[in-house]
Amino acid sequence: MRRETLIAAAVFAAIPIVILSLSVGCTWAVAHGASPMWRLAFRVLCHGIESRCLTIWNTPMPICARCTAIYGGLLAGIVLMRLLPAIGERAARMAMFAAATPLGIDGLTQLTTLRESTNALRIATGLAAGIGFALWALTAVERHVPSAAESSRPLS
Repeated sequence: MRRETLIAAAVFAAIPIVILSLSVGCTWAVAHGASPMWRLAFRVLCHGIESRCLTIWNTPMPICARCTAIYGGLLAGIVLMRLLPAIGERAARMAMFAAATPLGIDGLTQLTTLRESTNALRIATGLAAGIGFALWALTAVERHVPSAAESSRPLS
């Protein structure tokens, strides 16, 4: 991976690490006596409907299972980018849309009250979408950002 891609990967990893860490910390604090109102700070990121959230320490997390899985998928996608052979951006974009389609279908059918999703399905679709997005985003950076050596060359 190029330097620019590694920097982008570090930034992409920092976001879900911070969000997931704060979510787990909030859950721990609420489980140990803090006000449940702390969960409201996460409403900017997620609806946080308790029945759709994962539970740790017998307390629902402030972000839902799908969002938790998307953030975990972003981290997994960054790791997979290092392990998988290089692919083109177009192929990565198509893979991202293919990975996000089940998430969209699951969310839309749940939103329209056609059926109620399960946390297992929310986790599976969230992980796939998160991995697909991370692979596409890092592939786009890898393929499009000129390296420092390329950008400092004089034009011919």
